[in-house]
Amino acid sequence: MSAQPAAKRRARSAEMKLARRNEILNSAHGLLRSAGFDQFSMEILARETGLARASLYRYFNSREEVLLALYQRLRERWKDALLRGLQPGMPDRELVQAYFKASSKDPIQVQLRARLESTIKHNVSETVLAEEVVIAEDVLKQVTVHLQQCTGLAQPRCHDLVISFGVLLVGASQLHSTPSIERKLLSPAARRTSRALSYDRLFLNNGIRILEGLRNESKPC
Repeated sequence: MSAQPAAKRRARSAEMKLARRNEILNSAHGLLRSAGFDQFSMEILARETGLARASLYRYFNSREEVLLALYQRLRERWKDALLRGLQPGMPDRELVQAYFKASSKDPIQVQLRARLESTIKHNVSETVLAEEVVIAEDVLKQVTVHLQQCTGLAQPRCHDLVISFGVLLVGASQLHSTPSIERKLLSPAARRTSRALSYDRLFLNNGIRILEGLRNESKPC
């Protein structure tokens, strides 16, 4: 963790306040990378940003509000990368690979997504939560419409695909984060199992199954 920076002057203009807010989110991102979710606190974040805790609370009312704002920023980047990476007519395997590449680019985004429903949303105000619902629905709509163009599936199926891929991504990432054993210490059978349980393989193999299942459901009986 970096040494405590010098205290900063109070932001006065709207432009300065926006810049200060972005600085806080940048520091939060770095702090999560270095210290992890469980060690993240407003006190440590204040030290990292060079702000008094009272100044930090002018921008965010709680630790979870910081985390939600950071997640929203990273989700927007994810959406933009996803829309660039998915093209109409892509084979299913390539589509799932592109989805994984965009979704796993920033592990902090995945970690926050894993805690969004269980922790973060439970510790923000109703106003902030209502704003998040509107933003999330807009992102989901954009991704769903683009997936519809790329897969040819009906919009409700594409909605299910985004939700299923999100659950799969979080689950695969949690398996990926468990302690690993030196591959050379494993038996050949154990090495094969380890490879099969790798983050990308888990997502790719099961993502293809999910997509194929939705295609089969869409076929006329």
